[in-house]
Amino acid sequence: MGLGSSDNEGLLASAIDQLNQRWDAAGMAWQDKAREDFEKEHIEEMRRAVKVAQQGMRNISELLRQVVKECS
Repeated sequence: MGLGSSDNEGLLASAIDQLNQRWDAAGMAWQDKAREDFEKEHIEEMRRAVKVAQQGMRNISELLRQVVKECS
């Protein structure tokens, strides 16, 4: 059986948590304008995209629950 959307949402949450932890650790050694720019251009965009994807997954899960309920 495949992963459900809540499982996938959990995997995504775990991945972004790992990214945040590693990014914070890298910040101990990399503290310049390039890091700041990279964070603004890439890391923050990824964080926003993950939040949008998670909301989309929740919406799809709810829609699927409604479909199953109405078609049962």
